[in-house]
Amino acid sequence: MTTLAPEDEKSKLIATITSEARPQSGQKNRSSGNFAIQTLPSGTYALRWSAPSGVFFNVMRDVSVGKDPVVFSTVSDGTTTSYPTSRAYYIANPSGADSDFNVSVYALYR
Repeated sequence: MTTLAPEDEKSKLIATITSEARPQSGQKNRSSGNFAIQTLPSGTYALRWSAPSGVFFNVMRDVSVGKDPVVFSTVSDGTTTSYPTSRAYYIANPSGADSDFNVSVYALYR
């Protein structure tokens, strides 16, 4: 992968999600509502996740029939990931949070 100079890297806020500190009542994993990562800028090469320091979580995809897969695990502030699109992601199994917290997702593009 080509290393970009900081001035060449661009970011665009894609989603902001509020998550509970623990799985929601009656849920095994889910701690937020669904959110979408769909319309990304041309040239997108990664996602960057922003969360409070010390908070870790998984990102899962809601499927109507079957087991929801873990898409990204042990995500924390500053984590960069690939960028599969879906309308049905959610935050799951957070640790390190004492109260509700916000997660922001940025598309990194050139």
